[in-house]
Amino acid sequence: MNTPIDYERIVLLIYKRITGTIRTEESAELEAWRKATPENDAVYRKLTDIRFLEHEYRRLHIIDPTRPLEDMKARIRKASRPKRHRNRIVMLLTVTSIAAMLCFGYFVNIHPSHEEVPLTIARQLEAANITVGKTQAILTLDDGTEINLDDDSLRNIHLIAQRQAQEKPADDLKTRINKLTTPRGGEFKITLEDSTEVWLNAESQLVYPENFNNGERRVTVTGEAYFKVAKDSLRPFYVKSGDMTVRVYGTEFNINAYTEENRIYTTLVSGSIALQPHDGSKAELVLTPGHQAIFLKNDRSTSIRSIDTRTVTGWHKGRFIFEEQNLEQIMRALSRWYNFDYEFEDASLANIVFKGSAPRYADLSEALSILEKSGGIGFRVQNEKIIITNNNKQND
Repeated sequence: MNTPIDYERIVLLIYKRITGTIRTEESAELEAWRKATPENDAVYRKLTDIRFLEHEYRRLHIIDPTRPLEDMKARIRKASRPKRHRNRIVMLLTVTSIAAMLCFGYFVNIHPSHEEVPLTIARQLEAANITVGKTQAILTLDDGTEINLDDDSLRNIHLIAQRQAQEKPADDLKTRINKLTTPRGGEFKITLEDSTEVWLNAESQLVYPENFNNGERRVTVTGEAYFKVAKDSLRPFYVKSGDMTVRVYGTEFNINAYTEENRIYTTLVSGSIALQPHDGSKAELVLTPGHQAIFLKNDRSTSIRSIDTRTVTGWHKGRFIFEEQNLEQIMRALSRWYNFDYEFEDASLANIVFKGSAPRYADLSEALSILEKSGGIGFRVQNEKIIITNNNKQND
């Protein structure tokens, strides 16, 4: 009869091996367990791989509800320890704590007690074909011709030039208007005729002229877009969105104007812009860098607040940044990028507030697993829809 393996003991031995505190007889005991089966050796190699442990540490801390407390602790450590020693201690604590957690998790999953282990959320997402978004858009030319664009810039340029050459000659007085549309699970960057750069988020659209005239530059946007407007003192730049127009003076700003939302958020990173509501008045509301204007569609009122612009513009640099956003807002943003539907099993979960960030180009399972660990919530895939559940109720 085989002696049952004490997995808590193995966790302790691996922990000691990593920290360099393992004794000779303990090392021999660990090596005997490691060599007993190929599975044991594979687990050992992974849990002593520093790169793997660092990756798991980053994944587990993508969204951290205790961040303010940790920031305070970090400042205390910074004030009390030399930098080199502090970095070594932080790394040591990181590796050992993650190793201990992962050891336990591996042994539970590899050696289940008596119930069948359910599919992980990652496997469920894979089975439902819920994957990360990508560079893609549809360009609709003035004559209605549609061109599918992707991340191959040279191919895109060739296709556009080829289709434009096939268009009928335009009247000299007519301005050709194009539409660039990103689907769910898509994003795209375009450079306009005047060298203005525009990043379109998922489920967004930019309507713009093929060439700007001599008097002004006007575009229309729905969804979310980040603008880096080329300076041109002779031709002001206007961005229309719903019942509001932004007048731009050579600047960088983000506009969030999804049609299903009751608010339009305009966030200024640099330069200067003025908001012009379509209410018949000629009043302008000037915005300065580091501020966000919130326009309410129902009563056309506008308020301004100070904001860390990185929390708004992080999406076009590869990160989701959730600054005091509730779970409904987070799931809405994730669903646009990963192209999925979702449902709250308990409606009250939608109001849970989170603060943190997640990598935009990672698998969705990373963000969901961190939300699970930090908020007492759970996720499962049912009929290709993500169901958000209340783990606390299940544990009552």
